[in-house]
Amino acid sequence: MDCHSFPGLFHRQAVVYTDTADFTLRTVRDGILHFLMVFDRLVQAADPEVRRAGGTIVKVEGDSLLLRFRDAPAACRGVDTIEAVLRRLNRGRPENEQLRFSYGIGYGDILDLEGDLFGLEVNLASKLGEDLAKPGEALLTPAAAAALDTRTLRRLVPYKVVTFGERAIPVQRLRAKRP
Repeated sequence: MDCHSFPGLFHRQAVVYTDTADFTLRTVRDGILHFLMVFDRLVQAADPEVRRAGGTIVKVEGDSLLLRFRDAPAACRGVDTIEAVLRRLNRGRPENEQLRFSYGIGYGDILDLEGDLFGLEVNLASKLGEDLAKPGEALLTPAAAAALDTRTLRRLVPYKVVTFGERAIPVQRLRAKRP
């Protein structure tokens, strides 16, 4: 692989990585099959809404979704869309049938290969969504925050500086839209 291959393999795009709150507790309490049925209901309801928001569900991985969007503002709108779907699906359901997500958003050159996405921004989005964000919270990488339009940028607030090895990364939090 050389620098001539790069443009054909990598595409500048945004990614969203979701994580389900309390996955382990839920599976201990209700079993994996129950969780998978509840999660599948969300995936089926979210897919057309994510498409309308300009995104694609690339893959379902355990209790997480990996989504692709053309740019960072679309990714933020996609998070808002998924949150609206979750509110609608959770309404009136017992607690063990409700889902809450945390989100990581990245933006940059992404390797799109055989139904999967790879690259630093994918890794960072996964880390932010799985390990740092609280339920209902969306955290952005510096590249994703820098790629926002003025309107979406007004929704950002500083979160904290996260270190990976010796590299410090200032993370931003997207304020939730009011329902």
